[in-house]
Amino acid sequence: MIHGGDIYTQKIKQDFSVNMNPYPIPESVRECLIRSISNMHHYPDPMQREFRRKIAEVEKVKESQVVGGNGASEILLAIVRALMPKQALLISPGFYGYRHALQSVGCEVGEYLLQEADGFLLREDVLEYISKDIDIVFLTNPNNPTGRNIDRGLLYKILDHCRRMQTAVVLDECFLRMSDATGRESMGNAIEQYENLFIVNAFTKLFTLPGVRTGYLISREENVEAVKRQLSEWNMSVMSQEVSTHCCDILLDTDFEEKSLDMIQTERDFLRKSMEEMGICVYPSDTGFLLIHDKEYGPKEESLYQKLLSQQVLIRDCSNFNGLKQGYYRIAVKQHEENLELIRKIRKCYED
Repeated sequence: MIHGGDIYTQKIKQDFSVNMNPYPIPESVRECLIRSISNMHHYPDPMQREFRRKIAEVEKVKESQVVGGNGASEILLAIVRALMPKQALLISPGFYGYRHALQSVGCEVGEYLLQEADGFLLREDVLEYISKDIDIVFLTNPNNPTGRNIDRGLLYKILDHCRRMQTAVVLDECFLRMSDATGRESMGNAIEQYENLFIVNAFTKLFTLPGVRTGYLISREENVEAVKRQLSEWNMSVMSQEVSTHCCDILLDTDFEEKSLDMIQTERDFLRKSMEEMGICVYPSDTGFLLIHDKEYGPKEESLYQKLLSQQVLIRDCSNFNGLKQGYYRIAVKQHEENLELIRKIRKCYED
């Protein structure tokens, strides 16, 4: 599988392969989604007016600097089709969706490999990989599957360098609101300064809405207009627009985000300590998932992934991420009882 969440071909009781907010979804989100079904006989607003107004309020940008999409994935494809890059730079290991979008327009892809010795942190030498030949760079803050935030100072250096090179920067902030406080400030306030900056976000992870498909782009108005031309007229459903607008109200009026981060930090620390006690290598993370390395795994042995699968637990096998190999896994942070059960089952894997 290129992505996690393959619950359709296997019998799974616990899915730790997808990274959703472990904090409970507000009941009002479900209620809003149910209410929105009563409007399904209407076409959705093709101008996304209320959706864009609310996103602009949350992100502190202008409405004209926002456009919504059928998940972040649609926005990524639309950006690439609007820019038609010839050469791109990806950070590896990283999210496959960028490569998928680039391949759709025949773009040549180069890579900057994060180093295990550096804790998979992005380093300043990435600037050496961005020449005038590079048309577009994809960055994820925090990165997936490593979970590390990009240093804010380095991020500005990359943006300055890319502006000089006339290189577009796509910054994926889908996990940003679920990351540690030191790295949570969006770069939305930089879009006026950097005309080459495209910021992609979604409510998929924070509000556990992968089935609803709601994402958005923040960028300069002329960039937004170029991307909109690559989208269908009614690319967001009535349900998606209404529930997203409600999610904005939750972010503006409640402490949902702060409580989510508290749970993520507490449970991430519990999982890390518990797995380290079993001798598993756990890499530092700034968000709601952990990259681990089972160094005991050998080519003739059943993997931790397979052993957990036999107990109906799904984790993300990261062997198909460029820069990783067999024995690397990504594990989502969930609620405490679920995390306890996972630790019990991992212990059973090592005892058998």
